[in-house]
Amino acid sequence: GMETTVKIASDSSYAPFEFQNGQKKWVGIDVDIMQEVAKINDWKLEMSYPGFDAALQNLKAGQVDGIIAGMTITDERKETFDFSNPYYTSALTIATTKDSKLSDYSDLKGKAVGAKNGTAAQTWLQENQKKYGYTIKTYSDGVHMFAALSSGNIAGAMDEVPVISYAMKQGQDLAMNFPSISLPGGYGFAVMKGKNSTLVDGFNKALAEMKSNGDYDKILKKYGITATKKATPKKDVYTIASDNSFAPFEFQNDDKQFTGIDVDLLNAIAKNQGFKLKWNFIGFQAAVDSVQSGHADGMMSGMSITDARKQVFDYGSPYYSSNLTIATSSTDDSIKSWKDLKGKTLGAKNGTASFDYLNAHAKEYGYTVKTFTDATTMYSSLNNGSINALMDDEPVIKYAIKQGQKFATPIKPIPDGQYGFAVKKGSNPELIEMFNNGLANLRANGEYDKIIDKYLESDA
Repeated sequence: GMETTVKIASDSSYAPFEFQNGQKKWVGIDVDIMQEVAKINDWKLEMSYPGFDAALQNLKAGQVDGIIAGMTITDERKETFDFSNPYYTSALTIATTKDSKLSDYSDLKGKAVGAKNGTAAQTWLQENQKKYGYTIKTYSDGVHMFAALSSGNIAGAMDEVPVISYAMKQGQDLAMNFPSISLPGGYGFAVMKGKNSTLVDGFNKALAEMKSNGDYDKILKKYGITATKKATPKKDVYTIASDNSFAPFEFQNDDKQFTGIDVDLLNAIAKNQGFKLKWNFIGFQAAVDSVQSGHADGMMSGMSITDARKQVFDYGSPYYSSNLTIATSSTDDSIKSWKDLKGKTLGAKNGTASFDYLNAHAKEYGYTVKTFTDATTMYSSLNNGSINALMDDEPVIKYAIKQGQKFATPIKPIPDGQYGFAVKKGSNPELIEMFNNGLANLRANGEYDKIIDKYLESDA
């Protein structure tokens, strides 16, 4: 039959995704992937390279059928476009010169770090500036930024891993010694919403074929990227220790099966990365001891990443931001802010971050703290009015509300760090690598959100 002509617009210069080589020929990861996709689907491909914003305008005006341009899939963009499955999951990292000794974000204190204007890197640096204490220098393009790095004007430059990898392949004096930060969303091929679904289906089908036959990896490798490499499991089965009752992260359902966010998430990561696990639900402190003594390989247990714990554990990328939140009875309208807690009795579980926080602020706000050993007693005390409010981890409260507890959360939650997957410091590095790769993939393909929403009262 007739070949379908497919018109695709792209960026004009975003190496290694699309750019002109020395012979003025258009090349790059996006270009090669799109050509292969067209071949598999028997499409006649017409590519144009007007630049990112112009490509979007052309698509909206109906002059082209689709876009491939290192375009991040976001909820906002999904309102206008239909996306393929992510074909590349990007990450940010800091590039330094080869002779630099810097290797961790905490090393950047008092130093200048570069980013390109309007990028995810710039946003990340702004959000984490207080935490790490660096200054930010902004550049209009990569050429100026990397020149500033080589002349010593900045100590590091933040950019996407593939961009730095490609520059290194070109022989630039660059090193990537910092941990990378997965970017949610991933890159997608896009068409206008509700139009050209056959193109999206064709792209997805071809991408799956290319991933299984090795052509996808070949394309990335050509541009200096081996980002899809999977760490190889070093054990037949990894033993994972966990708490035995910390809903919604790990708990027994009515059939006495262990379930929860941690359980579903790590099982999905193991499946994604091709390693096997055996769970031991032994309680939080027992799990800590078990990893420390080498009886367990890792720990997934709603465990907050703290500086003290980093002395003895290595953590994967944070998989959940935990906040502390105040719960009141949903029929109680008297509490709307911290100052309304004056003269009230607040519950907290012994030894928790909530317990520490409430005790630290009791004088300031004039409430008394009542200590509980378990959540069940604490919740029933709130229900029967023997306490006026309680403080606990936000996911725990959201789960309780989803289960039908008549609680309200009228006060803005207090940020309390992040949960991490842990191994004993210096051991099982491949387990951390597999965790990070798998987590990035689940965030990109939407499975992460599905797991969270299954257990938590979701925010509109």
